[in-house]
Amino acid sequence: MEKTGKYEFTIDAYLTDFRGKATLPMIGGFMLQVATKHAEERGFGYSTMTSLQRAWVLSRMAIEIFEYPKNDTEMVIKTWVASVNKLFTERYFAFEDENGKVIGYAKSLWASIDLKTRKPTNVLETGNLSDYVAEVGNPIKGLTKIPALKENYEHASDFIVKYSDVDINKHLNSMKYIEHIVDVFDIDMFREKEIRRIEINYISEGHYGTKLDILKQEEADGTFILEMRAGDINVCSARIIWK
Repeated sequence: MEKTGKYEFTIDAYLTDFRGKATLPMIGGFMLQVATKHAEERGFGYSTMTSLQRAWVLSRMAIEIFEYPKNDTEMVIKTWVASVNKLFTERYFAFEDENGKVIGYAKSLWASIDLKTRKPTNVLETGNLSDYVAEVGNPIKGLTKIPALKENYEHASDFIVKYSDVDINKHLNSMKYIEHIVDVFDIDMFREKEIRRIEINYISEGHYGTKLDILKQEEADGTFILEMRAGDINVCSARIIWK
């Protein structure tokens, strides 16, 4: 089987925002779908991991969109394993429109955990994952350190993790982090600009019933640092660049 997977999606109206363009959380959802399918088809997906009493956990991710796909068009996502070591595996993505034009890229970092202890396991022991490492280019900036917010930030929003927020483990779904984060920006921002890049570091799990606060600070013109906190615990950090 090919190392790189290729998957097609139709951008239906219910997947778009008021501008008729696919939303960032929807594109992120497509990414998780193709990551799941790609891994399952090659023998290191959900079925294999469950049999080993393990699960993949998304640790960090960066998405850059040059052009958001519009309603009633096709979007193609390609994905491949970029590297593997004992602690993590890198998975990359490329986004294309229906004519084959590249409209974005993404990079992600995944860990494997034991389902009972919730502790990290050796990624190199996961099936035949290493056989599918592909040397395919991805030109966007890599995953960088996101500075902690210490002062001069604002309380942008808060919410309680509810039924529609949680995944199969009853923890905040990784795309729901992004959904709640982009919602702190006023709709006028989306009229004037677009999110060119989002980088997110998943630090701890958001549990059902937990109140989470979202803090925001403008780092530079069009660049924001955000944190999601449960009390004093940092659940995730993000950097968003508008252009």
